Parts: sequence; C-alpha cells; structure tokens
Amino acid sequence: MDEAKDEKGPQRIDNDYTPPSPPPPPPLPHPPSLSCEEGLNGTGSLATTCDLNSSLVFDKNVYIEGNGSLHILPGVNLTCPFLGCVILINVSGEFTLQSGAVITAATVYVVAQNASLIEGSMVNVTGLAGEPPAQTSGTPLGTQGAGGGHGGRGASCVSDNTKLPDDVWGGDAYSWSSLAKPWSYGSKGGTTSKDERYGGEGGGRIWFQMIDSIEVSGDLLANGGDGGIKGGGGSGGSIFVEAHRM
Repeated sequence: MDEAKDEKGPQRIDNDYTPPSPPPPPPLPHPPSLSCEEGLNGTGSLATTCDLNSSLVFDKNVYIEGNGSLHILPGVNLTCPFLGCVILINVSGEFTLQSGAVITAATVYVVAQNASLIEGSMVNVTGLAGEPPAQTSGTPLGTQGAGGGHGGRGASCVSDNTKLPDDVWGGDAYSWSSLAKPWSYGSKGGTTSKDERYGGEGGGRIWFQMIDSIEVSGDLLANGGDGGIKGGGGSGGSIFVEAHRM
C-alpha cells in the first residue's frame, strides 16, 4: 500500500513513527568540528567511517560532527581533564566505544543513529562539573565540610562541638526545570576552611540520544568527587539516555 503523505512528509498508514535524521546538539557554544585524520589522528572520514586508534588529550572543548560513523577502538582514551570541558559528538551513523576505551570530560553529549558501549568501556564525568544551575548552587554554606546537594540535600557534617546535628545542613537540593531530561552539573562539597575550598567537585553530565538503538555494556559514571578529611564530597551529576530500543 502506498504511504500517505501530508505537508510534513511521508507517514506510514499503520501510524508507526518514522524517526527523522539526527538533530543537532543543543545550542551549546562549540568550536568547528574536528576532522577524522587531522583533528583526531584517526583513519577514514567522518563522512563515511572514522576509526580512532590513538589516545588524545584535549585542552579545550571538542566538537565532532559527520554524516558517517565514529568508532573509538579498544584502549583509546579521549580526555579533556579540566572542569566544565565539553565533548560533543553528532554523527548520522553508528557510534561505538569499544572495550577498554574511555571518554573523560565534564560533559559528554552524543547523538547518533545507533550506539554500542562494549563491556569494559567507560564514559566518565566524575568530579569535573562546570557551574551548577543559576537558581541554586547546592554547595553547603559555612565551614562544616558537608556534602553537596543535587537530587536531594547533601550529607550533613558536624565538626563544631558547639553545634547540634539539627543546626547543620548539607547542600540544598536543586529546583528542577525538567525531571524527565536531567541536564545539570553536580555541586561542589563544603569546606572546613574559610580560605580554601576543599570540597570535592560535582559530577558532570552525560547525554546519549540515539535515533534507533543503544547497547550499554560499559560504564557511565557521573559521580561527585571525593572530599577528603578537609571537605565534603561533591554531588553527582546527570545521565540521560534516550533511544527507540535499549
């Protein structure tokens, strides 16, 4: 039977949803896309298939875009190790993170047709948060070294014997703009010093938006950073995964 058509394009008679091409990333500032061979030291092309076979350390935000597929081969690390660093990947084909491959940044945002995170792979945004949302910081006040807040209040800590536990609070929970699509950094933990910010950093953000399917056998980590003996731990960040099939 012929497909019915309207002004929005073809639609199937049985009302099954026909997914569009991958949308662009959200309107975050980003540099021009790196190329497969010159920018990423890979083989092939982002217009067809790009294989990354050597580790890279970036010193600024990274944007990777193409109509083809991106495969990060076993043992390859893509690292952007400073607070708030963003790695944006927008490909129309397949995205693969193979065994032992690791992406480390504050924000890892991936849009593709399909994605596979093979066992032993990892996306890690732990303790690399940028600024938390403007409406609330989640970082505890005072110098008690309490934990950072996010989805709930952070852990309280009483290091002053003159205070009662009920007088000391951890960091505030955030006011949420969207529970369905979390997209906030975690908060820094409290400190025990008036001069130094000893708390652990907040967790970063992970976003995987697949048009068709995603298989996750690796690890997605958005934990807050450890505080240590002079500060509280940071709160965890945000992880969002969306696909037609998981």
